[in-house]
Amino acid sequence: MSVTPISKQVAIIQVAKFGGTSMADADAIRACVAIICAEKAPTLVVVSACAGITNRLIAISESRTLVERQRLADEIIQRHQHIAEQAHVDTRCREALQQLHQQLIDIIVAPCPTSTVALLRRRDLILSFGERCSSELFAAIWRQYNDSATCVDARDFLPTDGRHGQASPDWVAMQQACQPLQQRLQAGDAMVTQGFVGSGPEGYTTTLGRGGSDYSAALFAAAMQTQRLNIWTDVAGIYTTDPRVCEDARPLAEISFAEAAELATFGAKVLHPKSLKPAIEHGIDVFVGHSRKPEQGGTLISATPVERPSIRALALRRNQTLLTVHSVDMLHATGFLARLFDVLARYDVSVDLVTTSEVSIAITLDEEGSKANGDTVLAEAMLTELQQFAHVNIESGLTLIAVIGNDIGHFGDISPSVLQAASPATIRMVCQGASHHNLCFLVDDKAADTVVKKLHAKL
Repeated sequence: MSVTPISKQVAIIQVAKFGGTSMADADAIRACVAIICAEKAPTLVVVSACAGITNRLIAISESRTLVERQRLADEIIQRHQHIAEQAHVDTRCREALQQLHQQLIDIIVAPCPTSTVALLRRRDLILSFGERCSSELFAAIWRQYNDSATCVDARDFLPTDGRHGQASPDWVAMQQACQPLQQRLQAGDAMVTQGFVGSGPEGYTTTLGRGGSDYSAALFAAAMQTQRLNIWTDVAGIYTTDPRVCEDARPLAEISFAEAAELATFGAKVLHPKSLKPAIEHGIDVFVGHSRKPEQGGTLISATPVERPSIRALALRRNQTLLTVHSVDMLHATGFLARLFDVLARYDVSVDLVTTSEVSIAITLDEEGSKANGDTVLAEAMLTELQQFAHVNIESGLTLIAVIGNDIGHFGDISPSVLQAASPATIRMVCQGASHHNLCFLVDDKAADTVVKKLHAKL
């Protein structure tokens, strides 16, 4: 996404994104609406599907039996109707939900298409109903405090390419499409829209990938030249490490863009890795807070935090695979890395960490983030190709631990301290030097929690 100069705006506007847990029930949505009503700046609200709905929609898209699809659809409809009844929503919302639910049922009962492209289009359309319904519920509850609140269709403002399931925004077209949205916000309109969904070149519904609601919110913030993006979730900011692993973890008051990007990339679940890119490129501050406990504050992510400590936080990402490729042909030879990465690229495998020796290359693969088209991360056909020119060894059941901070490597005692704290766990790989903001290593899944606790206490 290219960067365009940002001009000063007369009215400062914001974007606020609420995740699935913040949309779980009527009380949760009311808490979100209270946050928006307290905002002084005009705010575009971006919402995820209600908690648990997207999983059911995925199951519908994958189910081969009509009975199963109808059962899942009934659960979704009942969930939305229960929230509507709890919140005493207006007729406008009830009618909108009824139309959306009927559209979903019509898709479910229709014969499944046979072509791959048509199946992918059907899947994206099915998945979009989560956000389309939750945004109607949010707008209805908001209207109880602001009768002008309305729901707008994100597909009118977020044009994408045609890659279903992992669509990329058409940035130039989005900037143009969002101009009327920006003007309406500056004029005082109260609007809520959907995260995660967009519209492809031919008008078909597309999705940005799992966790894409944060990305949508950041894209809207950048396209409308806002100065702040508020992400409201179920934790009071970004912590020094996963509080489920370490009871001593504490929230961070501030963090830099670079540090936050490293944390998001290496496993912090609060932010989607892609979501920070538009904010970083456009200098937009990002605030992360607890939607049910806004009084607890949160974490401000900015380009210029007041403090830049050498160690800021620890991140961990489970279910990692270590692929080691060994060949004596590498010795004093050229082109071997290109050949290896060409094979990985053709099988749509994303590589995280890389270390090399004279005759070996070790790379890490994220089993959750690197799966191509639903296949396992290491397809048999890919391994067969690799084995034609190298010996291949695979290790799974590993966890990647990342030490995040500033100028890591410039302080001589950090690496020894990390390795000492990790002992006696076996370290399978260490990666440092490509970034001043992280030191990463792999350990066995079973040892990961203990290592993180020891590191957190020491660092």
